[in-house]
Amino acid sequence: MSEKPTLPWPYSGNSLTSQQLVCENSWLRSQLRLARNQISNNQQQLGLLQQQSQLDCLTQTPTRLILQDPAQQAFLQAGRDQSNVLVVFIDIDHFKQINDSFGHSCGDQVLVQIASRLRHCLRSSDTVCRYGGDEFVLLLPLKAQHDDLQAVILKLLHAAALPMTVNGHVIMPQVSVGVAIYPQHGVELASLLEKADRAMYAVKANGGHHYQIFATESA
Repeated sequence: MSEKPTLPWPYSGNSLTSQQLVCENSWLRSQLRLARNQISNNQQQLGLLQQQSQLDCLTQTPTRLILQDPAQQAFLQAGRDQSNVLVVFIDIDHFKQINDSFGHSCGDQVLVQIASRLRHCLRSSDTVCRYGGDEFVLLLPLKAQHDDLQAVILKLLHAAALPMTVNGHVIMPQVSVGVAIYPQHGVELASLLEKADRAMYAVKANGGHHYQIFATESA
């Protein structure tokens, strides 16, 4: 901040000349401009931090922090349409082995490519987010019957399992998928996520690279 101009001493409050008042006023205006600029910079930095917290820096997908909002919108629309929303929990099989064998930079690129493949399988009304680590969650509004649900999930499984070359290594990724359905399995996101997660771990316990709908036999 600029140095405040020196006032005459002693200063009674009535002894300033017109020139000194102009100087004082100019200094006050400069401080106001500086304060406004600082506030603007702070707001921009806050906006950037909020954006970074909502968007995963690696995969450029939304994070779990903002999953509640699109979920509520999808649930409300499903209630009006008397339709369903799939809550899909996806975990990459043997991801630790990929990191241990080829390095974490390779593992990061696997995450990036899996996220890209999932996005390309989805519609604009669908949501994909990196939930954490090697886990992804999808929100898929669905109006069709079970056969179409199966087709959607099998498409995701197939896309994720295509070979990829990362840092000179050919990797054959596989994923385990658990599915919970709104409103059949619940009407709260937290409950649906927990059930989809349980279904996904049931798939992993049976060898992975498949999918299961909550409270049903493996498809």
